[in-house]
Amino acid sequence: MTPQLAVSELTVRFGGVTALDGVTFAVEPGQVCGLIGPNGAGKTTLFDCVSRLTRPRAGRIELAGRDLLALHPHQVAALGVARTFQHLGLVASLSVRDNVMLGASGGPGGRRRASGGLGGRADHGRAGFVASALRLPAVRTEERTLRRRADETLDRLGLGPLAVHPAAGLPYGTLKRIELARAVAAEPALLMLDEPASGLAHGEVDELAGLVEELRRDRDLTVLLVEHHMGMVMRLSDTVVVLDFGRVIATGSPAEVREDPAVLEAYLGAAG
Repeated sequence: MTPQLAVSELTVRFGGVTALDGVTFAVEPGQVCGLIGPNGAGKTTLFDCVSRLTRPRAGRIELAGRDLLALHPHQVAALGVARTFQHLGLVASLSVRDNVMLGASGGPGGRRRASGGLGGRADHGRAGFVASALRLPAVRTEERTLRRRADETLDRLGLGPLAVHPAAGLPYGTLKRIELARAVAAEPALLMLDEPASGLAHGEVDELAGLVEELRRDRDLTVLLVEHHMGMVMRLSDTVVVLDFGRVIATGSPAEVREDPAVLEAYLGAAG
């Protein structure tokens, strides 16, 4: 079976610092892969390479056998890769629905329409400025499709009552859920979650873990998860990859990784 994501000998250097050093691992279709390690281990850098926000010095990344490094960022999104960010990437002035519609437009059915963090601005999408201004039928059809997909996703994540509420002023835990909804609305083949539980209370972390389990099952998602909450990682992951100083020091099931001496020394032991 062809892996959904295959990373081979990935190397990234920033000046004299090696952020990733020959990283190799694979994620099978429908699995959750936890990517863990101390701060500065290279986890977000790896996410940025898959998203094509960072260019590696060497190595290869494939999505279902297709070379991602030959593509531009918007092509990667259109191919079925969606992600959340450590820092919220929502547009504060837009409604919850519109923020999720931005995510839906970046999936296989469209192209990313917005960038930047909370408080950023929306850019024009696939239909183009002139078509949007003239309200051509193609634009109206696309917007209806995006709105329906966004509303379905919001309902699925329990956010339907907030659809018309501006993102600004909502509780942090709700904003994290909206960020997840925006990524899921893109209907990705690969969902990359970058510390989705950061800043959440213990009960919210458990609730989020259950939600990810349901989404993975219902939508047959392949998930790459970066998270410091080890309980969540061990609960969700089929396999765990451990990075330390840019290198893979362990790969295996949660039980195997939990007992690995190198992991205990580099991460889990230090965290405890």
